[in-house]
Amino acid sequence: MSEDVSATMRVGITVILVAALVATVLNLMVTSNSLLSGGQTTLQGGIDSVNEQEFATYNNTKVSGTQVATALSLFQGRDVAICIQTSALAADKTFEPDETKRKTYALNYGALLTVDGKPSTGNGDTQLNPIHKLSEEKIANIISPQVKEAYLIRFADSASGSSDFAVARDEGTPYYVGYLKNAFGLIMTNYNTIGTTAVGNDAYLLSSARFSSTLIKDPTGSIIGIIFKQIN
Repeated sequence: MSEDVSATMRVGITVILVAALVATVLNLMVTSNSLLSGGQTTLQGGIDSVNEQEFATYNNTKVSGTQVATALSLFQGRDVAICIQTSALAADKTFEPDETKRKTYALNYGALLTVDGKPSTGNGDTQLNPIHKLSEEKIANIISPQVKEAYLIRFADSASGSSDFAVARDEGTPYYVGYLKNAFGLIMTNYNTIGTTAVGNDAYLLSSARFSSTLIKDPTGSIIGIIFKQIN
């Protein structure tokens, strides 16, 4: 009888120990998963903070032509659109006779922007207004004759709903909203910046010039570019 009781006690103790071990393992798994999740959240938060800090210099600030050139170099090879409107471009009547319309254009370097988020099908390029479709004379006025391809975008400082504008912002909004151009899963780019260093054309960046700098975000709030507009 005592042997049966002892055997029963041993079984009971074993069950209790196994249950305790399982509970400990489960608790460790839950704790580890929580720590991992928290670590990932902290890491992502740190990355986001670094990204925001990286763009802080260009968030509704005034910068020099040298700083604009630095941005072109800094973000080269990355999916960041750098759009530049020089005073020469905004004043060039041979490029665009309509003064009001002319002041809404900027040259698009780096990642290219579109008027919507639809990917390119390869059948035309209605989402962009490429300079190379204009006459050679107009190309020479805007950029260096050495450049065979460049891109213009239009921007609006009030939401107009027009499909002509690649980026726009509502009144009082501190940033523009737009989309990067996706072609077959890749962001289209333009890194030909020769015109920015060639004196005598609309794209030339005068180092002492002053520019207003405004960020461009996509509808999710991610920063996708910067617009520089010369103010003197």
